Amino acid sequence: MNSISNKEVSLKSIINGFRFQKTTNEKSDLYINLENAKKEWEEAKNIFENVSEPDLVDYAIYNVEAAEKKYVYLLRQIKKENVNVN
Repeated sequence: MNSISNKEVSLKSIINGFRFQKTTNEKSDLYINLENAKKEWEEAKNIFENVSEPDLVDYAIYNVEAAEKKYVYLLRQIKKENVNVN
């Protein structure tokens, strides 16, 4: 359960992860943000699958849903910007 407390994310870091610029280097950063969001989502799903305390189930569900929404948002931004992710 110690890993759950390590997963706390400040609002500032989330907002910074959603900010985008349109230069070539920053498009590459967008792809990196997408990969990081995918890892966060996978980690959140892993935590959910391993939670055994009833009080933490809601927390784990919230994290999975939030991580999924972040990943989908970033994916849409990439598609919107026509960034080649290959």
